[in-house]
Amino acid sequence: MEAITKNVGQVWWNAANAPWLLQCDPFKVSPHVYYVGNTWVGAYLIDTGDGLALIDTLIFEDAYQLFENIYKLGFNPKDIKNILLTHCHIDHVGGVNPIVSVSGAKVWLSREDEIFADHPFNKKEGIFKVTEFRKPDCYFSDDEPLVLGNIVIRTKLCPGHTPGTTSFFIEDHDENGRKLVVGLHGGVGVNTMSDKYFEENDLDPILRKQFIEGCEAMKSIHVDISIPSHPAHGDLMNRISSDPMDYTPLIDEKEWAHFLDVRAQFAKDLEEK
Repeated sequence: MEAITKNVGQVWWNAANAPWLLQCDPFKVSPHVYYVGNTWVGAYLIDTGDGLALIDTLIFEDAYQLFENIYKLGFNPKDIKNILLTHCHIDHVGGVNPIVSVSGAKVWLSREDEIFADHPFNKKEGIFKVTEFRKPDCYFSDDEPLVLGNIVIRTKLCPGHTPGTTSFFIEDHDENGRKLVVGLHGGVGVNTMSDKYFEENDLDPILRKQFIEGCEAMKSIHVDISIPSHPAHGDLMNRISSDPMDYTPLIDEKEWAHFLDVRAQFAKDLEEK
């Protein structure tokens, strides 16, 4: 555990002080969805056919990597119309303001995490720059899918990592018209679900129970391509092709349920301690 903690600390230091050490080139995860994050935090660009959508924005210090990766793919950040946020932690929302300033994009978040954003935990000054929280323009609803151009995105509130963590189920189609569902769990890090974390940050331990129940419930959703909000959580970098535009190695209908089982077990282990 000590070695893991030291490794995480080094990654955080690199992110804030030497982000180029975490840089990775963009790659396709489905016909119209691209990975544009780094080796630490995920961010996904969606070509909707009617502008771009971006899921998560890295920290403020690493936002330039998003711009670089978007340009490398042949897209322009100015064409981002919607920013969809999985949750309000700084490593996922830190780049919102610079991206909005360039694109004028609408920002989407759950109502639950808009409230949680005011929690003192999210305002602590630390290794990363804490940017001013931008009030969302729109809110997710599990009952109403987002229809963005040619892409349909269904959302699922899945509290645990934060009270308002949101998962996405992106309906994409290949060149033959075959539907491919891309599943992205909004936050599976159990570092925020320990008894110590709950106590120190005045949070309800029911979040851990909700997380485990949510993982079990979402296993019934059909997913062709499973992707994580942090690449390490779903071993993403070891599952991709050597050809950055070949997404087919990621097609695995069994991966989603396996991924959820593994992450839920980490949370269950915390319950037993």
